[in-house]
Amino acid sequence: MNDELELIADGLAFPEGPCFDADGSLYLVQCDSGWVSRIEDGRAHDYVHTGSTPNGAVFDEMNVLWVAEAGANQLLRYDGSDLAEIAGSWGGEPLRKPNDLVFAQDGSIYMTGPGGSGAEDRVGVIYHVSREGQIEVVADGMAFPNGLALTADASLLYVAETRAHRVLAFEVRADGSLDGPRPFAEMPGGTGGDGMALDVDGNLYVAHYGMGEIAVFDAEGKRIGTLPAGGERPTNVAFGGDDLRDLFVTEVETGAVYRLRPGSEGLRPFCDPRK
Repeated sequence: MNDELELIADGLAFPEGPCFDADGSLYLVQCDSGWVSRIEDGRAHDYVHTGSTPNGAVFDEMNVLWVAEAGANQLLRYDGSDLAEIAGSWGGEPLRKPNDLVFAQDGSIYMTGPGGSGAEDRVGVIYHVSREGQIEVVADGMAFPNGLALTADASLLYVAETRAHRVLAFEVRADGSLDGPRPFAEMPGGTGGDGMALDVDGNLYVAHYGMGEIAVFDAEGKRIGTLPAGGERPTNVAFGGDDLRDLFVTEVETGAVYRLRPGSEGLRPFCDPRK
């Protein structure tokens, strides 16, 4: 693994949610400013202000941006001109501070809701949301569910359970519901695991918040490597670049986003707009 970090941009206000549009341009959220920003020429350029505290972001196959808005308890959709709420409640209650999101094969969305949860209050949930906003809770009882990733065959959903210092694995049923979970990998120290990404070999890269590293696990949950994160508080990772071999890391202590070349090709997410 190549552990040489390159600074891409700094001066960011709690960067999270790295993602890519159809042209392969890097975007991220700035949780503390409310902006989703495009990173170009070493600077953050304003794209859309979500109104509160965006935390996760991803573009779909039509180059439309979807945002997990933690501060306003919303799932938002931005098509370049209109910012719309797709979901804001479930069971008569506000969403639990949506954190991160990932597209399933059919275009639906899995999204974590950690609001109010912790090691002693395991009330965190995972939502399953249609493009039209039909929403249901497909898993609950978690200690701050955070980043998530789907395997290449869509059979497993990995979820970082931050306050339990572990990664969980759920089996994905044909109807989108989840079975499990089972413990996948332990992440002792720091605050716990945060955002994550997979490579084409099935290895999982997890930002370890508070430990200043990216932990790498194989498909069996064995830790096979550690990559630098640029600071003590990495929040998320995403594969990009022309060959999907660049790993981008958002990091809070330095308010920056970095790039490194771990030697592996990233797994292309479902509904990815990049050609």
